[in-house]
Amino acid sequence: MIFTKRIKLFLISSIAMSFLFVACHSYHNVADSSTNLDPQKIRTLQLGGGSSGMEQLNDSTYVVVYDLKNYAKGIRLGLVNISDDAIVVSPIEIDAWGKEGISSDLESICAIPGRTNEFLIAESGNWKGNFGRIFHIQLAISTRKAKVLNSFKPPILKENNSDIVGDQYEAIVCLAYREHEKIIILGERGGSKYTPSGRLRWGIWNIKNNTLTMSKEGSNGVPVNAPGNWSDTQLKRSITDIHLDNKSTIWASASEDTGDAGPFYSVIYKLGKINPINTDQPFTVDDKPSLGKEIHGFKIEALSGRQKGINCTHSFGTEDENYGGVWRPIQIDL
Repeated sequence: MIFTKRIKLFLISSIAMSFLFVACHSYHNVADSSTNLDPQKIRTLQLGGGSSGMEQLNDSTYVVVYDLKNYAKGIRLGLVNISDDAIVVSPIEIDAWGKEGISSDLESICAIPGRTNEFLIAESGNWKGNFGRIFHIQLAISTRKAKVLNSFKPPILKENNSDIVGDQYEAIVCLAYREHEKIIILGERGGSKYTPSGRLRWGIWNIKNNTLTMSKEGSNGVPVNAPGNWSDTQLKRSITDIHLDNKSTIWASASEDTGDAGPFYSVIYKLGKINPINTDQPFTVDDKPSLGKEIHGFKIEALSGRQKGINCTHSFGTEDENYGGVWRPIQIDL
């Protein structure tokens, strides 16, 4: 039966995604005070590879980004194709990144309306004033190569450094406004002293000038608090990705960051609606966002639409830290 076949397929894909996108096999010492074993002899294999952002190309293909830091070797961008027989995960080669070098901590991706196979991929935020870039890329699907056309940065509202967690964007959305101007919505994750709740900020991206301009209202943004049963609200990241469906509904994912070993807990929820021609406020956030689904054991960082041939409304990707990452379909009845 196709259901049984799917289960088997997803189990295989979990392993495939973890191994195909391993940044490195790094061994970490583990000391257990309850034993007399030499800590040097106790090692665990840590796998990388979970996706940190995802955009759907068609009924069965997704472009995903990976959150490697600039000092780490590995894949930054990949193509995931789902079929009845297999999941194929392919790396995408990127030519050059610009004067600040290779990307650092890519957390989100979105398609650019009106431009075929062009996307924005965004780093999480600045580090001591550097990075925090949004890359405008063009993808050649047949050759699995991407070209960086340009990059720009949102205004730095709070600098990240060793003592302070500042701007941390986990989601990006691009709305069709005008031919050479697009509305950009950035989703800040929350869960820090500076920004305890999630927050949606927005601005106008001028493609010709390659600038992102935020009004005072756009810079201040709108707070977002994800629904769910959180064990520690201080560890809650209210926005880990955003997906727009064909009814202009904004869906979001949220997760609890309890550390690289978990346990993990995530939710997918209905956040509000977009107002694609209203630059003063291009979205409306519901007073009480509706909880769509709780997902135990996974740390969702990528959210997208339905997969052809499966009874589902959404799909998600995870970044499960020590355990790698998976792609999954899910049905949400709201």
